[in-house]
Amino acid sequence: ETTDNIDAGLRYTSGKIQAQGSVWYTRYSNRLASAYDIETDTRQYRNLGRVDKYGIDGSISYQPIPQLALYAFGSYMWSDIKDDVLNGVDGDGNPIYLPTAGKRESGAPAYNYGASARALLGPVDFGVTAKRTGGRYLYDTNLPLVLGGNQVYGAKTNAYWLVNLDARVNLEFLGLNDKTFFQLNVYNLFDTLYVGSFNTNISQSNSAPNAQIGAPRTVSGTISVQF
Repeated sequence: ETTDNIDAGLRYTSGKIQAQGSVWYTRYSNRLASAYDIETDTRQYRNLGRVDKYGIDGSISYQPIPQLALYAFGSYMWSDIKDDVLNGVDGDGNPIYLPTAGKRESGAPAYNYGASARALLGPVDFGVTAKRTGGRYLYDTNLPLVLGGNQVYGAKTNAYWLVNLDARVNLEFLGLNDKTFFQLNVYNLFDTLYVGSFNTNISQSNSAPNAQIGAPRTVSGTISVQF
């Protein structure tokens, strides 16, 4: 696999605002996509030929007062497999090609965007982050999962939101030093059900891909003490 890359960006900074944006382009030759096979405990590679990827990324932060910081971010990516990919030969020795030309490479979302806010309220530092992740194609052919002549799953996973919270309480008011604090984290606040990861492939076989469901709502607390 070899690549040609180009990117450009702009950044703006003022007293309260920081913003940046960039555009990028990558051309892959002999693009090697990989997937982990849990049944054989091996990583399998496939050659997609030439693949062009390009996208935009941006973010902006705003701090109207020292006690409050706001942040927003987003990105969008285009992916284009240039040719149909050879997938063996038939009984007469004729090549078999899969319809991948013009399709998106599987496994990567087209977009992500979200926002976060952080507030400092006396000894309490509180933050919330929300992120939207777009759907991901299961196969490089961008076709749905069909088993036994029946469609059992769509062409790509569902988009989803994740919301996380965190809070830190400085325990100096208890007579401890200013490096001692209690940290509370809540991951997946609304207990969203989503596909975390899955093994992609060039096309569907006789079985569905292995997938991992994303972590459910998780709450953790930590006390950090410095002497």
